[in-house]
Amino acid sequence: MDSPQRVGDQNTMKTRQPEGEERSRSTRRRNAAIIAVVGIGLACTVFMIPSGRVTEPAVKLVTSFIWPIVILMAIVLYQPQAEDLLAELAIRIRGGSALKFFGFELQTLPEQARRIPSPSTEQKVTLKNITLLHTSFFSEEGTRRYGGDGRAYYQFEVVVMAPDAVMERVERVVYHLEDAWPKELRTKVINDRASRFKMKDLANGTSIVVADVYFRDDDQPLQLNRFIDLRLDGPRI
Repeated sequence: MDSPQRVGDQNTMKTRQPEGEERSRSTRRRNAAIIAVVGIGLACTVFMIPSGRVTEPAVKLVTSFIWPIVILMAIVLYQPQAEDLLAELAIRIRGGSALKFFGFELQTLPEQARRIPSPSTEQKVTLKNITLLHTSFFSEEGTRRYGGDGRAYYQFEVVVMAPDAVMERVERVVYHLEDAWPKELRTKVINDRASRFKMKDLANGTSIVVADVYFRDDDQPLQLNRFIDLRLDGPRI
């Protein structure tokens, strides 16, 4: 049982907590006011300059600061809410939920994969239930290491797309690259289900990747293929 002294300490903490929150709000208001004053000062400079000396680039420069200042004020004033929103977005993304902004829906890989039909536990996995997805982007390091002939190198990544129930049945994926790769690098065995059996490599031209997908309940692999085009800055997957 708590002693009277500890109960008193708890009551003091409860009293101090609102005071701390009020001080935090006051600090945010003060910072927002400072930002507003700076913004108003910048805007006033336009009116203080003689009309004959005001140039269009100068006006554009000053007015270009208006929206950033307004956004910065909102972030400062509503910092706790902004932090909560970002934390919620991070949780939803990690959990595989879709995000909607003004009618536009941003879906994560798990959300997209759930749209693929899933067979029953008694049925075999077919090409209707699983596929490959890829992305690519310019690799500065790869170009620096291998681009001595003047060609640019791109990193490409390939993952398996399938519903969760199908992914659980996948044991491993064996990727086969074209003959342009050295013989010892043409075959890659991936066992990491958490990464969706991601395979990555460098390329300086388009190619076709073949993947043999092995399942726990089937000795025969299912063969998939994917045409790999090279994009300057494709999405990260």
